[in-house]
Amino acid sequence: MARLEQSLKQSEEFIAEAAHRVRTPLATVRSYAEATLQRVQKQENRDALRSMMRAIDESSRAAGQLLDHAMVTFRAENLEREDIDLDGLLCELVQRMSPVAEMRDVALHLESAGPAIIHGDAVLLQNAFRNLIDNALKYAPIETTITIRVQKTPRISVDVIDQGRGFVPDEMDKLAGRFVRGGDTGDHIGSGLGLTIAQDVAHAHDGTMILSNRSEGGACVTLLF
Repeated sequence: MARLEQSLKQSEEFIAEAAHRVRTPLATVRSYAEATLQRVQKQENRDALRSMMRAIDESSRAAGQLLDHAMVTFRAENLEREDIDLDGLLCELVQRMSPVAEMRDVALHLESAGPAIIHGDAVLLQNAFRNLIDNALKYAPIETTITIRVQKTPRISVDVIDQGRGFVPDEMDKLAGRFVRGGDTGDHIGSGLGLTIAQDVAHAHDGTMILSNRSEGGACVTLLF
C-alpha cells in the first residue's frame, strides 16, 4: 500500500509538472508573436503571424485540456474528499477568471444563497467549473453576462448559463463524448474535452451533468450533486 500511494503521488506530480512545462513555453511564444504583430506592417506577414497565434492557441488549449482530463481520470479513482463550500470555491474562481472575461467584454456573475457544502475533491470540482466557464466564454456574445448559479434545494446544483445561441438540440446527447464538438462551433478554438471533464467530475461525485437550452436564449450546463 505504501508503494502504491507513492506511485499515485508521483503520477499526480508528473501530470501537474507536465501541464506547467507545456503551457509556459507556448504562452511565451504567443507573447512574442503578439508583440511582433504590433511592429509588422506588411499584410501577408501580419496574416502569417495571426495564423501562428491561432495555432499556438489551439495547441495550448488542446494540451491543457488533455492534461486536465488526465488529472480528472487519475483523481477520480482516488478522490481526496473534504467538506467544500461550492459558493466559496466558485467565488474565488470567478474572481480569477473575470479579467479574461472582461477582455472579451463579457461579465461573470455569481448567484448564491450562501454556503453550499458537499463532500468532494476540491481540485476536480475547480477543474470542472473552470472548463464550463471557459466554454461559456467562448460562445458568449460581447456585452452579455455569464451567470453561475448555486442552488441548495432540492439538491445542491450549479448552473453555468450564457446568452449565446445555445446547443444544437440534436447534438446535446453526444456533446459530452471525448473530442466531440458541436456542428456550429464555427472558428472557435476547442478540443472537445471541456464537457467530458465536467461530466467525469460529476460522476466521480455521484452526480450528473445536464445540458439544456433556455427559452429566452442561451445554453445552460448543470452539475447536479
